[in-house]
Amino acid sequence: MNEKTPHFATVSYNFKHRFTEEPIKKVFYWILSEINNKSYLSPEAVFIDGTHIKANANINKKVKKAIPTAAKIYEEQLLKEINEDREKHGKKPFEPKDKGNKKDKEVTVSKTDPDSGLFHKGEHKKCFAYEAHTACDSKGYVLGIYVIPGNIHDSVAFDQLFDESYNNFPQTRLRIR
Repeated sequence: MNEKTPHFATVSYNFKHRFTEEPIKKVFYWILSEINNKSYLSPEAVFIDGTHIKANANINKKVKKAIPTAAKIYEEQLLKEINEDREKHGKKPFEPKDKGNKKDKEVTVSKTDPDSGLFHKGEHKKCFAYEAHTACDSKGYVLGIYVIPGNIHDSVAFDQLFDESYNNFPQTRLRIR
C-alpha cells in the first residue's frame, strides 16, 4: 500500500501482453468453482442475454471488406436430422439452400477498431459496437461472458456461451424465456 502507483502504460502493457484470455479465464473459473463448492451457485438454470457496447471508433473512418459468409453452427446437423425424419416418413429430403456455394458478403469495417462491427440501432442510428453476452444463474452469478462484434447475430454467441457454461457446470439445463 505504501508503494508508488505504477504508470498507466505499465498496467495497460501487462493486460495486453501478460494477462491474456487464458489466465484470466482460469482465475474466473477458479473463483466460480470456489463459490460453487460453498453451494452458492445455482447453475441448473442459465439465463443468457446480450447488450451492445459502443466501440471507441469513428463512424466516418471505415472501409468495405468482403468476408466469407459464416454458416450457422448447427445448420448442417439440423438439416441432416430433418432429412432423416423425412425419409422415414417417405418424403423427399430438403436440399441445402446454398448447395455448397460459400458466398462472400460485404461488410463495413472500422479503420480505428477493426474488431468491432457496424451496428444498426433503429433505422437511422449506426455505430461501431461490440455485443457482450452474459450467462447468469438464477441467483445472478455470472457464469460466463462472450464478446463478439456488434454486427454478428446473437445465435453465434449463444451456442458458444451455453456450451462453455455446460462444460464448466454439467448440471446446466437450457431454459428459454
